[in-house]
Amino acid sequence: MKNRTKGVVAGVAGVALLAGGTTFALWSDSADVAGGTITNGKLDVEASALAWVDASPDRADKGHAISNLTTWRMVPGDVVEGTSEIDVTLVGDNLVAELGVDTTAAANLPTGMTVTYAVYDGATTTDPVATGALGKDSSLRFAANREGQAAGNPTNPAPTIVVGTDGTAELKVVVTATFSGTVTGTTSAGAATDLSKIGVTLTQVREGTDFTAPTTAP
Repeated sequence: MKNRTKGVVAGVAGVALLAGGTTFALWSDSADVAGGTITNGKLDVEASALAWVDASPDRADKGHAISNLTTWRMVPGDVVEGTSEIDVTLVGDNLVAELGVDTTAAANLPTGMTVTYAVYDGATTTDPVATGALGKDSSLRFAANREGQAAGNPTNPAPTIVVGTDGTAELKVVVTATFSGTVTGTTSAGAATDLSKIGVTLTQVREGTDFTAPTTAP
């Protein structure tokens, strides 16, 4: 048999051997990749009911508590203040949120009545971080505490409030209602000012400081 023929026969035999289940194999190995656990953050806001006091500036006992606002009657020259404690929770390296004070529910006030609000950071009541009038909402920017973040260079300029290392911040909202002492006759006698639907909302945002614009959700 010629050498060329022998080579063809040998090649065909080799192909047949491979197709028939040979034990021929190359090296292989495997290893486990150490991964990790991804834990989601948290966003939460809680507010207490307003606690009211008589803050009329000419009262000798200014600041005394109003035990039942529904039976208390306001007259020209009076000022009352309602205080609510607000707890904000933000946990997440990229979590930024805005706290809004919603006061549009009671936009129609009796003649001579004005209602404003101020938001304070912590227990202080000297320098408000946000103010507004009834019917004009205001928002306050918060950022989660990023202590221990492995990378990144977040910036949180004032008036952004960075929550504590435990992920929480305590705020105080003071609502002030004033009945002008300049009204005449029986102006607004028997009228009611409904402050039962003042609310606060905490909404995540991905814009402004630390973010590029425009942005779209992945």
